[in-house]
Amino acid sequence: MLDGETAKAAPLSEQALMRIRQDILAGSLPASSQLKLDALTIYYGFSSSPIREALNRLVSEGLVINEDRRGFFVAPISIHDLEEITRLRCLLEPEALENSIKNGDDAWEANIIACYYRLERQEERLIDIGSFISDREWSSLHHEFHASLLAACEYEKLLQMRTTFFYQSERYWYLWANATPNPRNKGSNHDRLRDAVLDRNIERAKHLIRNHISQTTEIVVKYLQKL
Repeated sequence: MLDGETAKAAPLSEQALMRIRQDILAGSLPASSQLKLDALTIYYGFSSSPIREALNRLVSEGLVINEDRRGFFVAPISIHDLEEITRLRCLLEPEALENSIKNGDDAWEANIIACYYRLERQEERLIDIGSFISDREWSSLHHEFHASLLAACEYEKLLQMRTTFFYQSERYWYLWANATPNPRNKGSNHDRLRDAVLDRNIERAKHLIRNHISQTTEIVVKYLQKL
């Protein structure tokens, strides 16, 4: 994710991508809703070309589907889909994390510490509200922290697939958070994950990331089962 100034300097298609993606993740564009090109150009203030390019990229991310003759729709949601995403994340992220730990240098460690610090500070600001996951700044910092752990991984395609599934799962977190009075995931254990990675304890780090992913999914599935 890009900060405000960087986002403004990004190409229009990238700006459109970030805004539409965030609105899909946050639920402002609900699951299965149609994404009409004319309406999107008016709402976001971009011409049809960057909007169309953004939608096609979101198709590749699995957040949007393109149906022949019907156009673009926000991808539907289901418990089965979330469980499949979780299974794939539990396969991919520990492998990426192991490779990142093996290759990480001092700058990599420093970035993890900095990202964790920013995330922790934002959590302190939100402590009275408790609305962690539904807060967009928290969500951005949460994404940055997890990305920092994997930043030294040398397998680009693995990281691309991992990022795709991370975004897909984030949409479910928002769905749960928006309907929950106090949506903080108290089982996140980011500090333990940070320490295990910085200690280069590969097996513990892999165990913690699997638990982190699975525990969040269990919370969301329980919510979905009540709908």
